[in-house]
Amino acid sequence: MAEINPPAWMQAGSYPARTDRLILSSLLSYPGFAVDEPTPMRIRQGVKPSYQQQQMKVRAAPTPNMTVIVSAGFCFVDNHDSGGLGTYALVNDADKTLTVQPAGGAGQYRRDCVVASVYDAETAGSVSEWRLEVIQGTYAASAGAAVRPSLPPNCSLLADLTIAPSQTSVASGQIFDVRNYSVAAGGILPVGSANALTRPHPGQMMYLTDRDEFRYGKQDGTTGTLVQQGWTTYIPTWTAAVSNPAIGNGLLRGAWMRAGKTLSLRIHMVAGSSTTFGSGAWRFALPAPPFTLDSSSMYHVGSAMLIDQSTGADYPGTCFCNATDQFLGVSTAIGGSSAQPGAVATAVPFTWTNLDSMHLQITYEVQ
Repeated sequence: MAEINPPAWMQAGSYPARTDRLILSSLLSYPGFAVDEPTPMRIRQGVKPSYQQQQMKVRAAPTPNMTVIVSAGFCFVDNHDSGGLGTYALVNDADKTLTVQPAGGAGQYRRDCVVASVYDAETAGSVSEWRLEVIQGTYAASAGAAVRPSLPPNCSLLADLTIAPSQTSVASGQIFDVRNYSVAAGGILPVGSANALTRPHPGQMMYLTDRDEFRYGKQDGTTGTLVQQGWTTYIPTWTAAVSNPAIGNGLLRGAWMRAGKTLSLRIHMVAGSSTTFGSGAWRFALPAPPFTLDSSSMYHVGSAMLIDQSTGADYPGTCFCNATDQFLGVSTAIGGSSAQPGAVATAVPFTWTNLDSMHLQITYEVQ
């Protein structure tokens, strides 16, 4: 079949429920993964987003027992019995308590799944309804070996439950939220960076919840970062050309902020009494690789301040990076070393010791 006739809402027309489901599909966001592309009418199925993501959330009973509670909310599930059969809107209007099957005996671990499942006799089986249900996993010899059970073909996964031998209750620590979210076409999709869309359509927007970052699909098939809110802290890895330093009881801190392809970075190091300074030119790991400039001899350049605490002297310097050297280097016009003239190292521009400090700032273009 090519054209689906009659189109929805045609005067005096009569059409199956599938057409209504396809209307809903047409209004929901593109799935954004290669596996869905052979079926062009697929959607990004999942739960409707809400404040602090309370819809269809799985939680433990107030007094934990072998039940879990699913909160009210909306969920959108595609029909996967066959391609192009449209999307179901599932509504749960109150808390729903689900029973978890008793745990196994000694050495029996399992992983159960809480799902919102659709059963449609038009395409498979004899039942036409949707259910919130717990699908029991098979037993394994260890918690790490327990895997998810086979799930119904038309379902949205809400939570994983870890069930240990002889367990008599399911507490919050055994419930793992794995909900996906579904938004209208053109809406901003909340998603963790590990599950971000790999093939979004041009302009499709995602909010990476674990990175506080907006990412969008580009015309060339790649993705870009729109806005990074605030500064993200990190501890940069500190190495050297010959042997690596070790911060010991000193302080080494970094923070970065990204807007589009522009990344601002700051790094602070204060030596402690047990800090060792290695040998050779110092280097610091970057939070994102620099953009490739026209020549490997070109660098992104920032500023550096090097403070000799014992004398109170401040030494100016530069920090630099490029795509060939995937690290932040530091140099100064004072002193030098045979490995790299001007490179800051254990004795450049002074002999580093307790309470001496380094402060770096750079803004560079990322790949």
